Amino acid sequence: MTDQTTPPAAAPGPLAGLALTVIVLLIIIAWVALGLQFLTDTSLFGGFLLLWFWANNEQLEIKRLPTAIVGALVGIGLAWFVVFAATKWGGAGLAAGLGLMVLALYLDVIKAVPFAINASTMLFLTVAAAPLIQLKVNWQELVLSTVVGGLFFGLVVEALKRLAARFAPAG
Repeated sequence: MTDQTTPPAAAPGPLAGLALTVIVLLIIIAWVALGLQFLTDTSLFGGFLLLWFWANNEQLEIKRLPTAIVGALVGIGLAWFVVFAATKWGGAGLAAGLGLMVLALYLDVIKAVPFAINASTMLFLTVAAAPLIQLKVNWQELVLSTVVGGLFFGLVVEALKRLAARFAPAG
């Protein structure tokens, strides 16, 4: 559902779009260079996924970043628990994990705990619960990538916003 009172932001012109694309590419390269210092390449997606969610769903609002990160961690935790419980307790564990996922979905639908269970939770749960992810991911690194990536992108975006405001024409 969209807010009918707020018009969508105007798309940047071709030159501004090119400049923004270059800036985004430089930030991505910086995250990869930083992340590979302490993470494997298969874990870096946590930070990128957090950035995508925060940019597209929260419009890069810094005050919404903590909710995005906490929601992501809950989603990762739920996906991890399904794997852990099924491995530890078999079918009963799988049922418990799936039950928790359904409970989280219900809590998201009724917006009972939006700080912890939100759209970010559901995105990360969906991605992290994918069988190929579950078979390959290092769960601790995924958590680290998501948190450190979120903080990295948050700091960079806020710095760029301040820089842009400093050089914006007075008006």
